[in-house]
Amino acid sequence: MSLLDYPKKLYYDYGSRLAIFLVKRRLRKKGLDPGAWLVLARLYEVRREFSTAISTLEQALRLYPGNAALEIHLKRIKALAASAPSASGRSA
Repeated sequence: MSLLDYPKKLYYDYGSRLAIFLVKRRLRKKGLDPGAWLVLARLYEVRREFSTAISTLEQALRLYPGNAALEIHLKRIKALAASAPSASGRSA
């Protein structure tokens, strides 16, 4: 990694972690919200943490069975995870 890429990586890593923290806090404070579950799964997807994104959506579907948006995103992320070089989690 070049010196010029380092700040971008720091921003990405710490920025996404902060976003994940804030969404989780919202879920704890405001109760159930399928949109927040989708955002949380998407954040994990962007970080290429596919297994965590999948488990997040599966948990959301237990709370909201039959939610079409959650089901669509779960199928999409499972397909993406299957085609990713490191399907078990975050790649380097």
